[in-house]
Amino acid sequence: MNVPTMMMSLLAVTVLAGCSNPETRSQANRGFDYENESLRTAPLMIPEGLEAPRFNTEYVIPKNSTAGALGEALDIRPPTQVLPLVRGSESMDEGTGLWFYQQQLDQPLEQQLNEALAGFFERTDAKHQRVNNGFESNGKVIGAPKQQFRWQLIPDPVRRAVAVKVQATEGTGAFIRDRQRAEASILNAFSLSYQQTLSHQQELLDQSPIALTLDSEQQRLISEQSYDRTWKRLITLLPKLGFDISNRQQALGYVDVEFDGLSKGDWQELNLPALNIPEQEYRIQLGDLGNRTSLSLSNKEREPVDAEVLSGLATTLGSAFERSELAR
Repeated sequence: MNVPTMMMSLLAVTVLAGCSNPETRSQANRGFDYENESLRTAPLMIPEGLEAPRFNTEYVIPKNSTAGALGEALDIRPPTQVLPLVRGSESMDEGTGLWFYQQQLDQPLEQQLNEALAGFFERTDAKHQRVNNGFESNGKVIGAPKQQFRWQLIPDPVRRAVAVKVQATEGTGAFIRDRQRAEASILNAFSLSYQQTLSHQQELLDQSPIALTLDSEQQRLISEQSYDRTWKRLITLLPKLGFDISNRQQALGYVDVEFDGLSKGDWQELNLPALNIPEQEYRIQLGDLGNRTSLSLSNKEREPVDAEVLSGLATTLGSAFERSELAR
């Protein structure tokens, strides 16, 4: 199951949770009158002159042989498991928790998770307070405001990871009787919230300006951003600038296009310098330079284009890379 599917499933569970209480969801419907019923038997009537048949006692059900919960005490809900909704996260082997791994270098992961937890509590109006290495909160977000939880952040410098572990401490009703389910439910709610926050941050980052300059000596363009961000921006902009994409291979780093050109009015509407290059097939080759990315332009014979053509592309494409509204 991919992340969007898991997120939608979790949202559906959350919506359904608001329509009934935990006790109702955990019990079968149509009542429990059958618990008061008993098996009514009568001796077999044997006609006079005949012998009673022999009975096999192998399948006789002994009295008071039922073990485990019955009726209202039987919980019919499926098991609740911790879902690693955030890309790169994984469930802890022991206890209810998730491991998160450092992916952004501009902020320590432990600080990022502290801020994510604080934001999660504020958005859900959950009562909370900071404690050593974590938080204490109630369970309002999962419909159990009286249930208390202890959140711990456990860093692992060797793995460049931080675990978020949750433990139900005190409360009433079904949630105190079913601690693991409550812990998994609230941890999933946080994981979903955190994933939504990261997705929003990535969306803003993808739409921010990217500097694109001409490297005349190497006959290439240089993007001042990572390969992934440059690829996304390029694929988004090319059709808007009059290029038809015929083939693209992100793993191999190239895009095959055909330039059909745009009218003068289209360029004026885009408010970009008109791109005056031959209308023909091209290949744009990307190269990963770490925090930067190179872009080279060749014709359909895979021969580098003239410096004038590359310069024209640098002028138009560079202006487009700076425009956040064109990246949408």
